[in-house]
Amino acid sequence: MRKFISLCLTFIIALGLISCGSSGVDSAYKIYYLKSDKAGIISVDYEFKSSKTAEMVEEALSMLAAQPDNIDYINTIPSGVQVKSWDTNDGSMNLYLVGDYEALDIYTEILVRAAIVKTLVQIKGVDSVSIYINDSPLTDSKGEAIGAMTADTFIEDFGQETDSLLSTELTLYFASADGMSTVAEKRQVYYSRNVGIEKLVIDQLLKGPDSDSLLSAISTGTKLNSVTVSENGVCIVNFDAAFETTVTNVTENVTIYSIVNSLTELDNVKQVQILVNGDTPHISNVDVDLSSPISRNEDIINTITETDEDQYYDDLDTEDIELQIEDSTGTTETTAE
Repeated sequence: MRKFISLCLTFIIALGLISCGSSGVDSAYKIYYLKSDKAGIISVDYEFKSSKTAEMVEEALSMLAAQPDNIDYINTIPSGVQVKSWDTNDGSMNLYLVGDYEALDIYTEILVRAAIVKTLVQIKGVDSVSIYINDSPLTDSKGEAIGAMTADTFIEDFGQETDSLLSTELTLYFASADGMSTVAEKRQVYYSRNVGIEKLVIDQLLKGPDSDSLLSAISTGTKLNSVTVSENGVCIVNFDAAFETTVTNVTENVTIYSIVNSLTELDNVKQVQILVNGDTPHISNVDVDLSSPISRNEDIINTITETDEDQYYDDLDTEDIELQIEDSTGTTETTAE
């Protein structure tokens, strides 16, 4: 991947914000869900069973967490995230969520945030919503607390957030099935303008491959401490101690070059310096000096997987594969055209 481009998502999301469910009933209330393709949010007419604020909030939160019957949209509060508690004070609602909320990509998180707030502020007695994740205030892409969100101010915030999103296709290198080489995997991702693309590459490597035929080259549980790029194009990647744990069935060289080759796909990265808590990693069985910046290694890249190779030959006609060539001695051999 040699270049990345900005993708403006405001128009797409705006369409999602004004989409309505097909209930056919003009209800005073709506539940906002995520579209199945996560391209926006959709409103569905809803009649509350109670007119009391507390009971309406509980009912709305239950609906937001439940999987809808309609395949066009999905539950707003994702699986792995639960409502711990909530409280209100003079129209200000504090919503406390627990679970793996931080696993949401930035685009989906904005949609979830929008759908929750737009659903709850319809309820009398709820003028604004502040969200807390595992007892900490929800933060924006800059790490700043978002605070109270209302129906009006949220749309403005929504537009600003989505305008700052970029889209890029990354070329990531994971371990081959035998752990002896690296294999490229293309991945389209959304990310914040405020997040360095080098960090994005490492975060995606830590998530592991999408293909079942590939292996993660970095040990499970490894955390990224920091990543920076010097003026001369050396990307310094600092992991925690878990990085030094050997990955089963993957060579140490593959682990190193999974990182180096992925980062050097970026135009601004020429070499990579890998550190563990600020020091040279204690890793044996590597053919490179880890105390110095490491250059790209093309030789360790496997350009065709076994699956690709099998499919290639399956697609060829047998008559094209087996051509009988008679040599001067009268013998024959089989070759591919």
